Amino acid sequence: MSSQPVSKGDGTLAGSIHAHVNSFRSSMGRKEVRRHAGLDKMAQQHSDYMRASRGKSSGGSLTHFGFEERAMMAQRMMSMGEVAENIATCSRQGNNAVPVLVNAWKNSTGHMKNMKGQWDVTGIGVSVDSDGTVFATQIFANEDNSHMTMSHRMRQF
Repeated sequence: MSSQPVSKGDGTLAGSIHAHVNSFRSSMGRKEVRRHAGLDKMAQQHSDYMRASRGKSSGGSLTHFGFEERAMMAQRMMSMGEVAENIATCSRQGNNAVPVLVNAWKNSTGHMKNMKGQWDVTGIGVSVDSDGTVFATQIFANEDNSHMTMSHRMRQF
């Protein structure tokens, strides 16, 4: 398999993750996913939560805790259909973290399935702790532009 050059995105860690995941998707014959500001905000909040809760619980800080609520909010407030989420952490600083994070997702059956899915949009959030530990969240979703989205139906009442 030939390697394809990966764009650095917008120069941020989130932008680099976006570029790496889209490069991977392209190599799998999938269309690129566009960034969505609302999903970016959700993903950022979750990454910040994981960083802030680091070391405060016996279950660890890498968690999908609250995913159901994020998915429902994306569906109701942003007219999204299906929603999925990838999370990862690593101890490397800077853009060196990006290939480590994306490779962790590639090596996980569920995360790989999410990366290869038929998605339209994505949101990415990255939070870096003072010791350089990186927490990343990527939310995948499909925009539901049908006239019968939940928010549209609810506005009828």
